[in-house]
Amino acid sequence: MVGLGLLLTFLSTRVTSRQLQRVLKQFAIALGVVALIIFVANGYTWIALIFPIIIGILFWKSSGIRYTSVHGQNTYDENENNFQRRGIFESKDDHTVSRLSGNDVIDLATTVFQPAGNELNIKKASGNTTIIVPDDVAVVLDVTAISGVVKIFDEITKVNAEHVRYMTPDFGTSEKRIRITIHVGRGSVEIVKG
Repeated sequence: MVGLGLLLTFLSTRVTSRQLQRVLKQFAIALGVVALIIFVANGYTWIALIFPIIIGILFWKSSGIRYTSVHGQNTYDENENNFQRRGIFESKDDHTVSRLSGNDVIDLATTVFQPAGNELNIKKASGNTTIIVPDDVAVVLDVTAISGVVKIFDEITKVNAEHVRYMTPDFGTSEKRIRITIHVGRGSVEIVKG
C-alpha cells in the first residue's frame, strides 16, 4: 500500500495537468494514511514492538537460583554468587524446575532418596545449569540442549549436542539413584560430583 502511494506521488510529478497532479497527490496521501492506520491499529504490530522489550527485561532481571533439597543442612552460603534459594523434592510430586531463563545450580547433597529412585525434570529456554551429584548416587541423564556445552562428570563433553544420554554403571544396583531429564534451548549443562 505504501509502494502504491509512492508510485502515485512519483506519477503526480510527471503529469502536466495541475488538476490530475492534485488528485494523484491526494490519493497518495490517502493511501499513506490508510497504511499508517493499518500499521498502528494492527495488534500484531504492537506485540512485535513490545515483545522484545519484555523479553529483554526478563533476561536482564533473571537471577541465578540455587535449588537444594529441603531435608537436612546445606553447606552453601545463601548469598553466595547472588543466588536465590528454592527447595526441590518438598513432596513426592514436586520434581520439576521450569523457567524461561536464568542460571541454576541444583545441589542434591541433602536429598532424601526414595527406594524406587527419584526423578528430576528441568525445562527452560536459556541459561546455564549445574547439578551437583553426591559421589554415592547413581544417575541416568537425558539432556536435550540445542545450543551449548554438555559436560558430564569430566567424562563426556559435547558442544551443540542436541541429545545426550548417560547412565552410571551402578544405576541398577545403587540404593541412591536419580533420573534427570533436562531440556534447554540455549545454555550449558554441567553435571559434577560433589
